[in-house]
Amino acid sequence: MTALVPMVRQVQRNCRAAGVVDDVNVRLADNGYASAANFDALTELPLLVAVTGGAPQVIGRPDVTSISAAHRPMADRPATPGGRRLYKRRAALVEPGASPSCFSDSGAGLHYCGRDGVDTEVKLLGLVHNLNKRHAAMPTS
Repeated sequence: MTALVPMVRQVQRNCRAAGVVDDVNVRLADNGYASAANFDALTELPLLVAVTGGAPQVIGRPDVTSISAAHRPMADRPATPGGRRLYKRRAALVEPGASPSCFSDSGAGLHYCGRDGVDTEVKLLGLVHNLNKRHAAMPTS
């Protein structure tokens, strides 16, 4: 829950360092990042965070009696047609990059243990995944 603000701020720094001048249209996050502290710290940014577990919020308006007062304004955002459309894209944007990192071709999971081993393997799998996407997008001559 505490990673959202530092993550968003680091993305902002990375974009500035890379010379990216266009701002992000909306930042999407799942309900694990829902907190009044996050909403307050990022109030100046377009933010869409699920405050309930997925489907009730994306399909229709969640039961507001089960949502804290601090979370209710955020709960209204994905409940709009535009919010639902945007939030449904979150899984398509996040999961394809994460799935190759979690499972090998045999479905056996990661091969290395420990922080350094897992970190190296995940970065290598991500690199291979991105190179494959880049190669597939290249025009053939």
